[in-house]
Amino acid sequence: MPVLTTQSRNRYRDAWTGEDTFATSLLLLTIDTYGTEALHWDFRTLQMEIEEDFQLQLPRPNFDRLMVAVNLLRTDDFFHSLPDFIAWCNILDGDLYDPTVFDPADAQEMAWGITEALLIAPPDDDNEEPFTDEIRAYIGAVLNEEGITHPPDILRIALRDDPAQRVSEDFTDDPEMFGAVYELERSKTQAITDYLRARLQLLSQQLQTLPLRSGDTAGVLQRVLNNA
Repeated sequence: MPVLTTQSRNRYRDAWTGEDTFATSLLLLTIDTYGTEALHWDFRTLQMEIEEDFQLQLPRPNFDRLMVAVNLLRTDDFFHSLPDFIAWCNILDGDLYDPTVFDPADAQEMAWGITEALLIAPPDDDNEEPFTDEIRAYIGAVLNEEGITHPPDILRIALRDDPAQRVSEDFTDDPEMFGAVYELERSKTQAITDYLRARLQLLSQQLQTLPLRSGDTAGVLQRVLNNA
């Protein structure tokens, strides 16, 4: 536990309670302060330790993001459980979590959720496809629902029939309409790509300013920069 001056207390408070603090940053703060053994603590114990040691109240969204980050290191649930995949994508992207309400993850939320999850807990190199077919089919269904034919790379794990061929067949006699549909689809994909790039840049900046005592963000930062 660091000795807190007024200045350092404010820096830690901003990091722990900031509305835009990423799950990755919260995880690094936790490990830097308490060591990797904290990853095995009861979640409420961890919350109480943080709040008592840093004299703050951890906002619920930040607590949820930290819990997802810890669970990514503890379990494979993100890759094997569709309900967890959906909920964790929403949480990582900043949504408030309500277990009593089903909140489907849209394409943008899935794109960021997968991106940050892979930064926190990248699968083994010999695991060519860590996600279950059920999760990949869900991704495909969402892409179809949103009319995204050529998704960003991070979502190309989707399982579905070839949507590009279907669109081409539907408008084979109307090249003008085909062009309009193609341009609309391209703009949706570009919007998600731009969103991911902006989020990665924000995360990179955040990692470089975290008030860590002994931790090193170099490895995580390099993965962020490689994806940006």
